[in-house]
Amino acid sequence: MANKNPEPGLPPKRALGKHLLPPLSSRRASARRGVLPTLPHAVGFDPLLAFPPAPRSQEVSRPPEPREFCFGGQAHILRPLVPADEGRLIAFFKSHTAETIRQRYGYQISEMTHERALRLVDVDQTRDVALGVFEPTAEGGEVLNAVGRYWLDPAGKTAEMAFVVRENRRGLGICSTLLRLLLQIARARGMGYLSAQVQADNAPMLSIFRRHGGRARPIPGADAMEVFVPTGSPSDSKSTRLP
Repeated sequence: MANKNPEPGLPPKRALGKHLLPPLSSRRASARRGVLPTLPHAVGFDPLLAFPPAPRSQEVSRPPEPREFCFGGQAHILRPLVPADEGRLIAFFKSHTAETIRQRYGYQISEMTHERALRLVDVDQTRDVALGVFEPTAEGGEVLNAVGRYWLDPAGKTAEMAFVVRENRRGLGICSTLLRLLLQIARARGMGYLSAQVQADNAPMLSIFRRHGGRARPIPGADAMEVFVPTGSPSDSKSTRLP
């Protein structure tokens, strides 16, 4: 999962520090397993120059339409989150392991309050984007299995994205699908790239960004990477790929 979603009212993203890292023994174990990726410092890298703004579509203000996908042999609905999803988001959060929360937020959060949940589902989808992947139940309800979102920066030139997928639904292509859709929406809205902050030992998420042409640079003082993913095709520029 990409972490550090810039939720309103939460600590600034740049406050990542060593006090937020997992235990040293855990990081050493990850290194022995070869989890920690080797990524070069992108000295002087300017994502706005590397990934210039895209042509703006004429229909950029419409929220994304619900879409049906099949993941792991099960039908899912990918649609924008709405205020009625508050309870589903809280239940989704309660399913997370401590490691999922660390990789998603960069620090431990003990609970998802109703106030925070409502803030995360009641989103102006014409500006920001918050998408959920729902699995229909036999009783006619829905179970939230994944969330992908981005928040527009104050200048309106780019946005920061974040993802989280239920542990028993990973490896099915859900996160890649969410990423591609966010990139498509961002490109239609004139953005040349999206960014994300990722724990340095989160090899699966870094691999997904790599496959989509991302470029990364370490965040000083933290075991985390800042990744920039172009909204255009990765083949447009080989220099944008992660090594």
